[in-house]
Amino acid sequence: MFFESKYTGGSVINALLATGKYRVRSLTLNPESDKAKALVAKGAEAFKANLSNREDVKNALNGADIAFIVTNFFDLSIFPDNMAEEERQGKMIADIAKEVGLNWLLYSSLPDTPDYKVIHFYNKKYQFINFGYSERHIYLHEFLCYEFWYIFPVITKEDETSEFVVPLVNKNTTIEIVDPETDTGITKVIEEGPEKWNGKKVPAVSESISFGKIAKILTKVTGRQFKLRSPGCEETEREFPYLASEEMLDMSCWFNSYRVVRSDKEIDISITKILHPYVTTFEQYAYKK
Repeated sequence: MFFESKYTGGSVINALLATGKYRVRSLTLNPESDKAKALVAKGAEAFKANLSNREDVKNALNGADIAFIVTNFFDLSIFPDNMAEEERQGKMIADIAKEVGLNWLLYSSLPDTPDYKVIHFYNKKYQFINFGYSERHIYLHEFLCYEFWYIFPVITKEDETSEFVVPLVNKNTTIEIVDPETDTGITKVIEEGPEKWNGKKVPAVSESISFGKIAKILTKVTGRQFKLRSPGCEETEREFPYLASEEMLDMSCWFNSYRVVRSDKEIDISITKILHPYVTTFEQYAYKK
């Protein structure tokens, strides 16, 4: 088995190793990192590999039965100067998976974003579509990770209140979110096998939550008054230039218009709760962190 991801991949590896049923390969750029060594100590096999390198990926997939893949749009080799690379990686991985005879390919995806150019959403959406692997894969819809919040600044003011900054949204804007370290549910999917899950979309979502509710939860957990600050385009460019790219602003506009998905028909949170009955709410995550 082969997995890659800073958060999600590590959580899947830990969950599979805990069952004692699987031999697990972990793909990493740095096998000497503390995280890689920790996984090896638990029984994983570390493969030094770059997802952009065909030979690296082929060596990692050779002899594997199942692969779980999640590409990282915000890797410095992709964002902001080479954004087409993520889709190229996904298609290359699918090609290699067929070439080496992989039994089952699972990957972490995101929904398409018509009307907005959110490249890191539709890059994942179209990585494997129409690429001849449709009968032997599932979509794992991960949606937004709780760690996603680390890219948005939190500002503590002199009166000891705090603001978290997300451009172009409002307190009623609702998004879907999940803790990737614990709640993908992919272990049960793997145990139940391709006969049940081939071609299925599996939402990994703990809850739909508004930015206003997030502020209330952070206030409750920290004891400090939190509120959402949502600057416009000019203010964002002036004060938070790293959030002012077309990619990030279009993502915020997408949230404001559609949440992470366009409609409830695209997501069934009950599937997540069946696969992982004790899925982590944002409030539980906030207390944990």
